[in-house]
Amino acid sequence: MSERPKPKLIYCATPSRMVSSTKQIMNFVTAQRDAPFHPLHAFEYSRFEGGPVGREGTLEFCCRAIQLCDEFWLFGVSAGTLFELDFTVEFNRKNPQLQKTIRLLHRDFDPDWEEFATGHMDLLRL
Repeated sequence: MSERPKPKLIYCATPSRMVSSTKQIMNFVTAQRDAPFHPLHAFEYSRFEGGPVGREGTLEFCCRAIQLCDEFWLFGVSAGTLFELDFTVEFNRKNPQLQKTIRLLHRDFDPDWEEFATGHMDLLRL
């Protein structure tokens, strides 16, 4: 009997404008036999970005979470998710032994991605 691969913890980078897609994205990751870490689910808006932690603090927590996750999957494009993607690219550059796989899934999940990608197409061509 062959052993099933260990599930990976996946950071699900998603713009807050796509909060209604959170469950769909988490189900997608789970269907791949992996475990979703979804920041919009983990960091409730009213307690984090819209609350006492604020946007900068929330992005800092997101970057800390990215470091804990095995892979980074981009589901939508916004200033915040591009910041997270850039952070992950830089993390990989500085930590070759801890490389995180990056999957760009925004074309499948974010119908408005091009509107938010202006000036960042190089980053979205990884």
